Amino acid sequence: MTHEVDLRTNVLLYGQEQCIWCGAASAQMIMNGYPNPADRLFYSQQHIWNVIQANNSTDSADTAWNWATDPKGLRQCLRTLNPPPGGDWNVYKEQVMFNILFWMNRNHYPVATLINEGGHWVVIVRCITDVEPVSGSSPTLQWITKYDPEPHNLGSESTMSGTTWYATDWNGPVKYTGSWYNKYVAVIEPPTAKGRVKAMEAERTGEKVISPEEAIKYARKAIDEHRLYEIPRYAILRKEGIRNLQPILVREEIRPGLEEEIKVPHYYIVPFGLDREIGDCGVPLARISIMVNAFTGRFEEITAFGRPVRYLPEREAVNIAAKAMNLRDKEIEQMLAEKLIRASVMYQPSDITHIRAYPFWKITVKQNVLYVDQLGVLYSTIKPSVPGD
Repeated sequence: MTHEVDLRTNVLLYGQEQCIWCGAASAQMIMNGYPNPADRLFYSQQHIWNVIQANNSTDSADTAWNWATDPKGLRQCLRTLNPPPGGDWNVYKEQVMFNILFWMNRNHYPVATLINEGGHWVVIVRCITDVEPVSGSSPTLQWITKYDPEPHNLGSESTMSGTTWYATDWNGPVKYTGSWYNKYVAVIEPPTAKGRVKAMEAERTGEKVISPEEAIKYARKAIDEHRLYEIPRYAILRKEGIRNLQPILVREEIRPGLEEEIKVPHYYIVPFGLDREIGDCGVPLARISIMVNAFTGRFEEITAFGRPVRYLPEREAVNIAAKAMNLRDKEIEQMLAEKLIRASVMYQPSDITHIRAYPFWKITVKQNVLYVDQLGVLYSTIKPSVPGD
């Protein structure tokens, strides 16, 4: 037996229109996503952003980190512009996951929560547990679905196992000093309820990476085993003409500093797209990406983008980085042949990306390291996120 709360028919997906507007986009989804259509209100992200800024914390410990949207600002914005019918919003720092499940089940309101140790706001719209999350219960989180305001202007819907949720997005509490330091944070209806959430554990590292062909096999197995095509935003997986694209091996550096490969999680992205959808330079576009563990093939996550996206090819990423160092085409060819240029794909929550399905290239030219995102934007360093961006 399982218990499901699914709010996706109420809530529209919005991509953030500016790089630090994840809080504004999340508030936009919540206020326009109440169960009763008469209670829904649409506000522009610019207007929401202005209200958030007027209500962000003025506490010196909090403002030292220059939050884009802090929990107080988001809560007061929701209270001011469109409070929940007959209720209120509050900031939760204790038993957060249980209260997310409890109040979504009771009131059917979407919930905003901070992921990536306080770096990014997302909206939880669906949860599946083994038992109903009522006061005093101990549900096991089996599946969770978030609406993410990234990529910018697109947004994405991701469904992952409870195991993956705790190992990736919710891998640690807020790391920025202040009122929310070392806490998990969500903006939910009061009052609190008592209970405890559990999640299954799984090994995410190993000694031998599976082949791209095996990754495709495991991704296709996940589609059938979990009936992913029955979820509306992923239903295109059973459309005629859908096919897998080239798998992408990703090094996951959620906790930077792990040097031994055996200790670092890796996963494959297996994108799926339609035959007729082709982007720039003849590169196929992806509608959906399935992520599987690169050591075991275990299904971890599925992401659908607001519209088809183009994954940047390796050679294009190499050219962007190498030409930024004033290398000519012949020099690039020679250095590639001599293995003086190396390219790999990595994911680290940062100002570059917050989405595992949308990682970036790490290009090493001799001893110089540069980074290129999926849009071809070049970065000299990986900067930490502005909190709540």
